Amino acid sequence: MTGRTAIWRVEVDRDRCMATGACVHAKPEVFAIGDDGAATVIGPVDGDDDLLRDVVDECPTAALRLVRGDSP
Repeated sequence: MTGRTAIWRVEVDRDRCMATGACVHAKPEVFAIGDDGAATVIGPVDGDDDLLRDVVDECPTAALRLVRGDSP
């Protein structure tokens, strides 16, 4: 993929999120609890960050998903 840059994002399944705060506690620079009571992404997402990958994998309600896209 010459000339392309990986762009990462975290998707939050708002129906599954129970606002346990585990993601906010572990990565407060990336997550917050929104006004609707669900996790929301507030900061940059680095798909190469091992702690972020762990937070996504260990979400107690499986509401988080790390997704990679490519940008030209």
